[in-house]
Amino acid sequence: MSELVIEKLLEKRDSYLNLLKHLSFELMMEPTDVEIKRIKELENNTVEQLEKIQQDISEILSEKSK
Repeated sequence: MSELVIEKLLEKRDSYLNLLKHLSFELMMEPTDVEIKRIKELENNTVEQLEKIQQDISEILSEKSK
């Protein structure tokens, strides 16, 4: 069961990483100041989500190893 949960978390992680790539690309396209602010907020939120996912994965793996 935990393997399935980890797999889903990894898929979610990959999705967030792709989003970060896309946001980085948007920053190279000469966005307006308002767009830059929106992109930076999205980046921060995405990084926070990635950290939560990593923590969840770590917890599951540590429980599994016990």
